[in-house]
Amino acid sequence: MGEEIKLSAEKRKDFSGKRLNDIRRDGKIPAILYGPDVENTPVIVDDSELRQAISTEHGENALIKLKVGGKKPVTTIIREIQVHPLSMNILHIDFGQIRMTEKVEVEIPVEVEGDPPGVKKEGGVLEHIIREIRVSCLPGDIPDNFVLDVSELNVGDHLKVSDIPKSDGVEILEDSESLVVNLVPPTEIKEEEEPAEEEEPEIIGREGEEEEPEPGEEKKEKPEPDKEEEDKEAPGE
Repeated sequence: MGEEIKLSAEKRKDFSGKRLNDIRRDGKIPAILYGPDVENTPVIVDDSELRQAISTEHGENALIKLKVGGKKPVTTIIREIQVHPLSMNILHIDFGQIRMTEKVEVEIPVEVEGDPPGVKKEGGVLEHIIREIRVSCLPGDIPDNFVLDVSELNVGDHLKVSDIPKSDGVEILEDSESLVVNLVPPTEIKEEEEPAEEEEPEIIGREGEEEEPEPGEEKKEKPEPDKEEEDKEAPGE
């Protein structure tokens, strides 16, 4: 962890919704400061100055020396950032005051490096499952990130939390067996089979119905059933 970043703030007194919108339109961000040695204090910080503070290699885990008005600066880290889901503008910040001699819990980003042969030669897909790891350490020992080397992975290989390089004074709080990256086989796309042509159903006339003659053909008479022999002469004639 590098040097602390200085950031100025002013105390906020008006808490109306209209005032909050005016603050944001003026390029400021509403925030709150709290911690073991300070009172909960609503403040305002400059948007551009804040973005500059968190754009370093330390990201949102940067140690920020926050000075509110004429008071003595306090060491803080960002506990929460609220962002608008569409515009991605920062809506609100929580600054947590910390003591340099007490451990804090923070989220550390996990990055991967290298070109795995399972992707280049076998066509596999590298899944990056866990992108942040929660750790506990002193503020001065907060790492910027964790880097995993995936250059030796083949299809079916994976790296777990236990494979993350260890840092002095940093305790990883995640399950050591959790998968961080996994190299899976390529997805096979099956071609859709063309449906078989349906045969037209055979139309069968009902029993007893006469078939219609073709054009130009006379209708055939239905043959009469054989007549019974005439009655024999009555006896005595």
